[in-house]
Amino acid sequence: MGKELKQKWIFLNPEGAIKVEPTKLNLHPPSLEGKTVVLRWNGKHNGDKFLERVGELLKEKVKDIKIIKSWEVAPETVDPITGSQERSEEFARTIAKFKPDIVIAAQSD
Repeated sequence: MGKELKQKWIFLNPEGAIKVEPTKLNLHPPSLEGKTVVLRWNGKHNGDKFLERVGELLKEKVKDIKIIKSWEVAPETVDPITGSQERSEEFARTIAKFKPDIVIAAQSD
């Protein structure tokens, strides 16, 4: 018989409970008047239609607002599954080049 090996066991809690860390939120502008808003669509079905309507409503309701549709100016950012944090960060950097005051993102199915 072979020599017995010492085993180390790690017990995991199967509940799926996670520790929620506090997150600092970005400051939101008190008004969107005169601001630039980027609408970010991830490519899922009808998300662009939803964002188109959001853009229309914002233009109707907010004076001097600039709406940028990311899928038109940066089509490389349209991807339902980025697959990695690095790729998501790349998308964020691309969108940040448009100097938005706020980004509204949507996905649909």
